[in-house]
Amino acid sequence: MKWIDHEPEKCYNEGLTQTPMNIESCIAHAINSDLDILAAFPELENLPIDELESTVERYVRDIQASLQAVIQKEGDTYIRSKDAAGLCATCLHAGVLPKRPKMLLKICQTIVQLVSVDAQFILENDGKSLFYVKMAIA
Repeated sequence: MKWIDHEPEKCYNEGLTQTPMNIESCIAHAINSDLDILAAFPELENLPIDELESTVERYVRDIQASLQAVIQKEGDTYIRSKDAAGLCATCLHAGVLPKRPKMLLKICQTIVQLVSVDAQFILENDGKSLFYVKMAIA
């Protein structure tokens, strides 16, 4: 089942550069790694199997679009200052995952972390991803 619009290998820079990940990729990766779909959308348990995949895809796409719209409109200050809590509060105020603030905070933390990551996707195996990350140690 494909839950995000971007494949993981397309979420990262082609080569290792000083260019951070774009915000769409950060959001897609954060949703893919931090969204507990059953906790966020418990109504899924009562859906017929033939409706499940399309409903999940639509729900995740809507969350992704909502996060992207809020971040593009009001989130730049929080992203630049690495303020995940402020970003989360702004998203909550805009109605993104209003019943799951802890889950939204984790998603926002991941987004803030990924925005400044200089990484390259290596491979994915059994649901686990391997990345090469460039780091400077002071």
